[in-house]
Amino acid sequence: MKIMGRKHQEYKHLFGPIPSRRLGVSLGVDLMPHKTCSLDCIYCECGKTTCLTLQRDEYTPVDRIKKELDYFLSGDPKLDHITFSGSGEPLLHSRIREIIYFIKNKFPQYKIALLTNGTLLGNPEVREDIIDIDIVKVSVDTVSEDIFAKLNRPHSDLNVKTVIDGLISFKKILKKQLWIEFFLVPGINDGEAEIKSINEVLKSINPDNIHVNSLDRPGTEKWVQAADKEKLKMVADILGDVGFIGQKEIYPTEKKDIGNFHQHLLSTIKRRPCTADDVSKILGTRFSETKRHLEVLNKKGEIEKQKMSRGVFYMMKS
Repeated sequence: MKIMGRKHQEYKHLFGPIPSRRLGVSLGVDLMPHKTCSLDCIYCECGKTTCLTLQRDEYTPVDRIKKELDYFLSGDPKLDHITFSGSGEPLLHSRIREIIYFIKNKFPQYKIALLTNGTLLGNPEVREDIIDIDIVKVSVDTVSEDIFAKLNRPHSDLNVKTVIDGLISFKKILKKQLWIEFFLVPGINDGEAEIKSINEVLKSINPDNIHVNSLDRPGTEKWVQAADKEKLKMVADILGDVGFIGQKEIYPTEKKDIGNFHQHLLSTIKRRPCTADDVSKILGTRFSETKRHLEVLNKKGEIEKQKMSRGVFYMMKS
């Protein structure tokens, strides 16, 4: 796909820039094949994990990723962050340090963020790989083994204690920002005792920010629901100074040459379900054209849709 005015270049590992509720206008860097992860979370907006693994490897070619970054960033786009995220766990990529070094040295004007489930932070080599990232956002949804199994559905070699210990060790050496995101799922991890236990662990970690999230887009399991205001208030009362991830988006204002519209549409919703309005704002296209194209793809069976409180979301078929 072609993005943001840079012609004659196809991007396989970059996506966006997209609006992030935490990071502003963010260029995504997807290092992993679709749904290669150490967890299979019931709420994941990317769908069910198809390759559940703890094996680090060069899953996507580093030279290709650096080439795409070099071409795109040489256009001096207006970005708040370059973010390692996408449809798998970025820390499974064994050469992520090399890509971070490339950005920091050739394009030092850009800040780097990482969205990770934190399951590999028990490995000292992994911790060293990402020590220079500006913001590391780690998911902590529970501190109980039984809830971990139900909610995050981890690789069989993982346990909560090891994950938390790795996170505490990482915070001790990190010179930049550590953010924690807690995803609240009604009926699973929303008990008062569990929230209090999480609060004690968060005190040990001492993150720079704590964000509470709940379902806004379709998750892997369709029965997962958004938390109500009463539950969110209870969480805030226990955890204290937290931020709630809302629905306000910040959209890029630069006009984009999106190239192959069909390809770019699929690339966008592959990484997260979107409404027609979301997609039109991300791509800078007319709403009517975007909605018509999405409906055609849905009728052809290339994508599916699900109605939620915020609207109709389009997503890749599960």
